Amino acid sequence: MSNRGEQALLKQSTVLMFAVAIAGIVTGFVSGAQSILFDGFFSLIATFIKVLMLITAKLIAKESNHRFQFGFWHLEPMVLLIEGSFLMLIAIYAFLNGVFGIINGGREVELGLVIFYAAFFAVAEFAYFFYVRRRNRKLKSSLIQFDNISWLVDAMLSVGLLVSFIIALLLKQYGHGQWAVYVDPAILILLALSMLPPALKILRPALRDVLGIAPDQLDEKVRNVMEQAKAAHGFDDYISYVQKHGRARFIEIHIVLPAHYPLQDVATLDRLREEISSQLGEADAARWLTISFTGDRKWIA
Repeated sequence: MSNRGEQALLKQSTVLMFAVAIAGIVTGFVSGAQSILFDGFFSLIATFIKVLMLITAKLIAKESNHRFQFGFWHLEPMVLLIEGSFLMLIAIYAFLNGVFGIINGGREVELGLVIFYAAFFAVAEFAYFFYVRRRNRKLKSSLIQFDNISWLVDAMLSVGLLVSFIIALLLKQYGHGQWAVYVDPAILILLALSMLPPALKILRPALRDVLGIAPDQLDEKVRNVMEQAKAAHGFDDYISYVQKHGRARFIEIHIVLPAHYPLQDVATLDRLREEISSQLGEADAARWLTISFTGDRKWIA
């Protein structure tokens, strides 16, 4: 994966999201639409998260140092956890704002302006979402993948706003203006509920990584490979540990050899390491693999 390409795309995404945020906040104040204002503040928070992602991508590209000897991979799930938490909090705030808006009798909105806003940004944000997704097929960046969720959410928000304000306009035109004032708080509630699945999609894997929960698929793959190696080479026993931080995978394997194992030289052990490594998949900069051998079971206890 090209980290330079990843950083360039994150920079572009950050600048564009900031422009969307400013447009939403200004339009929300001018039109009096709380849902548009909410959309703008969501975009502003997304901009700050993108800045954190960009900083994280730059740190990941650096080599490890004395303080961070395993590199900066652990920052990736932390940033995603912050993003998911912010999405959850802003969804709760929007839901409560919408509920109180309905209780207080709704809100008058300048429909012409907000319909134009919602239509323009719905098209623009969906177009950019698909553009980034296509670019990321080559980059294969988890940061880009989760960052792009904010564009999908924002595009969905814009579509929801567009449909709702068109309905409000039709209500006014057909003599049901008393109901049109409830459209803005009602759509705010629906938008808040629609944000919960994307927030959970980000939070779940990020929380697992931050808490250090072993990834099930990687653990199963390592065990399957080692069971085959144990049967093929006559190992007495082994123990394995796996960990994941963002895209980084940490794998430790400790193998117990029989007392009279036919060991000619150190190169024999290296050939075993190479065989196990190749069966685990292609090695890359994000995989940390340690394979050790011992003849004493106490070293794996």
